[in-house]
Amino acid sequence: MTEAHWHMEETTWRKSHLRVGYTLLVFVVTAIILSFFGRYVWLTIPFVLIGMAMIGLDVKKYRMRRTHMKDRDVVKLLKWNLLYDLISSGVLVSLISALLIFQYDSLMLAIGLLVWGVVSDQMSRMFQKKLNERVPLLQQLDLERRNQ
Repeated sequence: MTEAHWHMEETTWRKSHLRVGYTLLVFVVTAIILSFFGRYVWLTIPFVLIGMAMIGLDVKKYRMRRTHMKDRDVVKLLKWNLLYDLISSGVLVSLISALLIFQYDSLMLAIGLLVWGVVSDQMSRMFQKKLNERVPLLQQLDLERRNQ
């Protein structure tokens, strides 16, 4: 596969990831707000489906990047990034599901969710920065995204 094809795949993945990410954010905010008014167990079903979509996108990102990267250190970094993404998504889905199902301690779960979100975002940025340092195409895509 050519670099242009990889560029197109990365751009398509990023757009779909953003759409699902914003949907997830809306559900998180809705869950936090609704958790203070009662139990909304029915919301866990669409939320878990969105969480599974995020996990699917993370696996798709790993497979796509793995086909284009051959350097052993970069592949190792990709594997750690995938493992982190899977754990992060799993914890996020678990926290939100607990927030929607259990009425007690919803404030503590909401605070835990916000802390996890901040830590998760910083870790994702760290992994992306390390990948950008080693893969010029990813660095170029990141610069294009910032300039838009």
